[in-house]
Amino acid sequence: MIQEAIQKVLNNQSLMLEEAADCGRQLFKGELSPAQAGAFLMALAVKGESKSEVLGMLKALREHMISVEPVEDVVDVCGTGGDKLQTFNTSTAASIVASAAGARVAKAGNRSATSPCGSADLLEAAGVRIELKPSEVKRWLAECGYAFLFSPHYHPALKPLTAIRRELGVRTILNMLGPLGNPLCPTRQLLGVSKQDDLQLYAEILAELKVAHAMIVHGLDGMDEITLCSPTDVIEVRHGEIQSWRFDPSSLGLRYISLEEIRGGDAKDNYRLLLQVVQGGTGPIRDIVCVNAAAVLVVAGRAENLQEGFLQASHALDTGAAFKKLEELVQRSHVERGAISHVHA
Repeated sequence: MIQEAIQKVLNNQSLMLEEAADCGRQLFKGELSPAQAGAFLMALAVKGESKSEVLGMLKALREHMISVEPVEDVVDVCGTGGDKLQTFNTSTAASIVASAAGARVAKAGNRSATSPCGSADLLEAAGVRIELKPSEVKRWLAECGYAFLFSPHYHPALKPLTAIRRELGVRTILNMLGPLGNPLCPTRQLLGVSKQDDLQLYAEILAELKVAHAMIVHGLDGMDEITLCSPTDVIEVRHGEIQSWRFDPSSLGLRYISLEEIRGGDAKDNYRLLLQVVQGGTGPIRDIVCVNAAAVLVVAGRAENLQEGFLQASHALDTGAAFKKLEELVQRSHVERGAISHVHA
């Protein structure tokens, strides 16, 4: 089966959804040799992954993940990564601010792959538990409106493929599955892509998955989130309807900024920047966090548009609600570890 699939892809033909799902099942069950797995992933990468191939592989991945009981109206915020711009963890900060403003956020994430600090690294540096069990995820969402799902914990089938992916050293379809792999299968999502070509592909995939509301965003500077360094292309998916538009910072009364103004560092550096934002600091990092939090609030159904969402996010920061949300997450984490603590400076 896998040989035929590889040959088909090498002939520049896309696999049907079920063909891709069957290949994915073999891959995730460990039935392929390293040579077969590498050849399959590379053949897809060279041809260019199609909607049917991503959906088929996603189907197989979901069959092998540790599932979480669905929770209504949760929103995920994540990016494909790979922009290599070394900026602050905007989406992680935005997820906390959006939660403080009333969204119920289930953020899936991982440790750093192409930058000094991933979402899991930042939350861990802040003292937030990142390895929640499925029952704990549901409780956190019910009681504090926020939960982090550490991707490696929920996708054990991907662990044996780590060496192959590292040796290949290029982006494969497995990277593309990352933003779609939230075990809660949320129907609301802010998804950032670092490649312009992925905008339409992810829009069509999310429409096929029948999401309630999603935004797929790509900064013209290459950022996989809404940027203030350039305009941002947006594709909005709502109940099967797809609409494209372009965001410009001036629409919110914001100026263009430079990448240097939002440059991040390691987990310790980025935690310090996060604290500055949630403790009422002003400047470019606060602004870009608020814009992305605004988008989360829109897809979560808490705001009608970015303007309204931006005001809500700003209010959450100005009133101290965002800081209280972070402190709540830290306190809950330490209580569950058997010790009480506070957000540390």
